[in-house]
Amino acid sequence: MTRVRYIADSMAEALSAARRNHGMGVRVVHAGARRGGAFSTLSFEVVVEASSRVTQARRAAREALARAVVAARIAADEATASAAAASAPGPASAAVIARLGARLRSQSLPDALVEHVLERVRGEVARADLAEVDAVGRAAALNAVAALLPVSAGVDPVRRGVAGRPWVVAVAGPTGVGKTTTLAKLAAEWRVARGLKVGLVAADAFRVGAFEQLRTYARIIDAPVRAADGRSSAVDALAALSECDVVLVDTPGRSHRDGGRIGEIADLLGALRPDETHLVLPGSASTRTLAESAAAFAAVRPSRIVLSKLDESEGLGALVGAVRTSGVPVSWFTTGQEVPDDIERADARRFAERLLGTVEDGAA
Repeated sequence: MTRVRYIADSMAEALSAARRNHGMGVRVVHAGARRGGAFSTLSFEVVVEASSRVTQARRAAREALARAVVAARIAADEATASAAAASAPGPASAAVIARLGARLRSQSLPDALVEHVLERVRGEVARADLAEVDAVGRAAALNAVAALLPVSAGVDPVRRGVAGRPWVVAVAGPTGVGKTTTLAKLAAEWRVARGLKVGLVAADAFRVGAFEQLRTYARIIDAPVRAADGRSSAVDALAALSECDVVLVDTPGRSHRDGGRIGEIADLLGALRPDETHLVLPGSASTRTLAESAAAFAAVRPSRIVLSKLDESEGLGALVGAVRTSGVPVSWFTTGQEVPDDIERADARRFAERLLGTVEDGAA
């Protein structure tokens, strides 16, 4: 059995998270309020005993259910659209447009962007031969959707320059979006694949388990790690890693509705002066939550966005809307929990293939 801690702003939220991940019958060994950290913030923790095998099984079941729900919804929408198109007069291109519109809406793409894509596809299929309408429509849709997602890879760190300062990359975002896992994947990419000397700063050290999780990853890739619980200690931690080529900073997760605590993160990053700040937005979040998170975390001045949990998404189009509203390009995708796997450089066409269901493991 493994003891797992859940930290939240209320006891109800902490208990809900524990039961969601381990079942209603999970054994609670501790529950209570806690206060700590540089800003003396009040939070609540719940500690449960859970089997790691059961936890993994429940996560896999949730992901499978989410994919099944999405597949069923897409199939129903596309069947309705195809039937409507088949009964109406007009060329074969009408059916292509109807199916495409159903797919885009089922993926939560904002209405204005749906019309934008359809308009471009209409122009292409109208000029296509009857036998080529489907292929032309698919290619036009891929191009149009890919053009919606701004992508810009972060700067690949190199050996520490003559200035003597490591390349500093901070990872920020709401609670539970996969920040620490994303940071560990990036650290492994640069340490193992590139052979760079990587250092880690756990700026969320006052949250129970945060430093231990990052230290475990650091031990695996043979990277030094320092804990920090506020602005001044974070600066000291960064200074202690000055011999590294790149330093990754794991910031505290905060609710997108808690502007005050997000301001604390912005203040922390202002002291560290990172070369890049990556905001993590999860594919598992709703359209509204994504939009509110992107707006709230604009305070940390992100230079890139990481789209996480794409494998759990029920509507990739919502991510497109949030990214475009933020005006910040995407740098990485994450597609699972495995470290150092399940991460890939952002590719707009690959994202379009996922959204439209044209990837090899997707539904057409």
